[in-house]
Amino acid sequence: MVFMFSGQGSQYFHMGKAFYDHEPEFREQMNRLDAVFQELSGNSLIRYLYDERRSKSDEFVDLFYTHPAIFMVEVATAHMLMSKGIRPQAVIGSSMGEYAAAVVAGALDAEDGLRCLFDQARLLKALSPPGGMIAVLTSPALYDEVPVIHHHAQLAAVNHQSHFVLAGNEEGLDVVERYLRMKDITHLRLPVTVPFHSAHIDAAGEAVRERLWQVTFRPPRIPFYSSVTGRRMPHLTANYFWDVLRQPIRFGEALNEAVAHGVTFIDLGPSGTLANLANAHFRTKRDLHVFSLLSPFTGHQKALEMLYARLLQP
Repeated sequence: MVFMFSGQGSQYFHMGKAFYDHEPEFREQMNRLDAVFQELSGNSLIRYLYDERRSKSDEFVDLFYTHPAIFMVEVATAHMLMSKGIRPQAVIGSSMGEYAAAVVAGALDAEDGLRCLFDQARLLKALSPPGGMIAVLTSPALYDEVPVIHHHAQLAAVNHQSHFVLAGNEEGLDVVERYLRMKDITHLRLPVTVPFHSAHIDAAGEAVRERLWQVTFRPPRIPFYSSVTGRRMPHLTANYFWDVLRQPIRFGEALNEAVAHGVTFIDLGPSGTLANLANAHFRTKRDLHVFSLLSPFTGHQKALEMLYARLLQP
C-alpha cells in the first residue's frame, strides 16, 4: 500500500466537502488544523473553502489559502483511511504534497507543517515574481528539441514518458502556449500563480529556507519516496524541503522505486491527478491497483465506499 499526495494545481473549492459532512475522522482533523489556521490568520479556511456561494469551477488560486488547504485535505484524508485500518507501507509526495507525505510518514508534525506552509505562502507571494505553470501531454524530449520552449520556460516536472510540466513568467508562458496551440499539442495552464520548480522563485529562497530551519524533521517511520531525487529518503532536512519547491519533480522515478513496497497505490490528492499519472506510467503492468478518492467530477463518498469494499472485504 502506497499513499500518494499531490501539490499545487490540484485544488478547487469544496474539495473534501462530502468527507467533511459524513466522515467524523476527516472532519475532526480538518477542524483541528483549521484552529491553527485561524490562530495564524484570524480567518477560517474551512469557511472559505466550503463557502456555499462558491462553485467548484470558481477560480481558486490565492496561495494564502491554496497552500494550506491542499495540505489540510490530504492530511485529513490520510487520517480518515488510517482510522479504518488502511495504512500505507510507503508514501510519495509530488511538490508540496511531500509535506503531507512527511506527516503521514511520522517525519513532521501536522501543526508544524501547516504553520510552515502558511508562512511559506506569505513569503512566496511577497518575494517571487508572478508566473505560472503549464502541463503538457507529450514527450518531455520536446523541451530540449524546441528552442521557443526552453528559451521561455523551465522544465518543472517529468511525470512519465508523455507528461511534463513547464514553469515561467506570464510573458514566457504566453509565448509557449501560442506554440503549443499552433502545433496542436494538448496542454493545460494550471491554477497556479507562482512559477514553482524554476529559478523564478530563487528570490524567495533565503527567506523560505530560514523558515524551514525552524521546523523539526524526524527520520520517516515508513519508506518515504522523493519526487526530488526519485529515491527513498532516510532523512529529511530544511534544505531538502526547499528543493521540494525549487527542483524539478521526478514523480515517475519515485514510482519506479516505490513499486517495490506495494501493488496498491492510493491517490489522496484533491483531484486524482497522481492516480492518472500512475496508471499511465504503469500502463503495461497488470498486477497493480491504483485508486483515487477525490475529484471535482465524481462523488467522494462513492469512491470511498468502493475503496473500502476492495481493501476491507474479508
